[in-house]
Amino acid sequence: MTLQVNNNWLVLFAAPGPFKIFSEMYTSLLSGLVVIVSLAAQVAAHGYVPKLYINGQTILGWDPLRVVRPTKPDSGFISDPTSKDITCSIGNSKLPPGPITATVAAGSNVTVQWNTWPIGHYGPVLNYMAKCPSSGCSTWKADTGSPWFKTLTHSPPTQIQQDVYKNSEWASDTLAKSGFKYDVKIPKKIASGDYLLRHENLALHGASNLGGAQFYPVCIQLTVTNGGSLNPSGLGFPGSYTATDPGILFNPYQGEAANKAYVPPGGAVYAGLN
Repeated sequence: MTLQVNNNWLVLFAAPGPFKIFSEMYTSLLSGLVVIVSLAAQVAAHGYVPKLYINGQTILGWDPLRVVRPTKPDSGFISDPTSKDITCSIGNSKLPPGPITATVAAGSNVTVQWNTWPIGHYGPVLNYMAKCPSSGCSTWKADTGSPWFKTLTHSPPTQIQQDVYKNSEWASDTLAKSGFKYDVKIPKKIASGDYLLRHENLALHGASNLGGAQFYPVCIQLTVTNGGSLNPSGLGFPGSYTATDPGILFNPYQGEAANKAYVPPGGAVYAGLN
């Protein structure tokens, strides 16, 4: 016995032959249910980063070793901003042997390709970097001390502006509408060397309640070339976020004025990067 939609009728096939059992009203209802199921699947799905684009080159997150440290298998979020997982999701819990880096020139862009991101999970897109020790990034977790600094994103070099809420749209929705791609500018003046890039979606759709913010950090291992002499630091993960920060405990449904006034967590962009 099978079901088939045919000429605006839902037809049940059974011996001795097909007969019509529902009108087109029920067919429309079925179509609506399909849409609802599809939307529910989209809302349930969150992203991970399978690849990067640098100077027109596609770089897989793992091939065969990892440039992008792993996130939760279910693409799940981090809910406790003071936990060790806030550094690089679960990517630090078991570092693979000999992780590799992707090479990028200072002042150029790394395009981060998410596999998906749902519209309506409002929030900023935040980017931090930390210079790896002389031994490289292979075994460095960057989860103690204050090695991190916040970087500039889409804004011109003359502006100290983070990618948060512009033209009545949250940065996360802009990412979702841009093929799930996001350009991260590597600062011009940082010293050459190996770095972790901590790229993060912060979803605020449930953040009006304490503990409702959802953190999606991804750590990407880079070798920066043609850099300057700046060695910024000052932030720690964990350490720079608390659950009651105004940029974490925040209701994104208060309207345009409140969203424009939103200040993300993690402090200001490090001065003089470009």
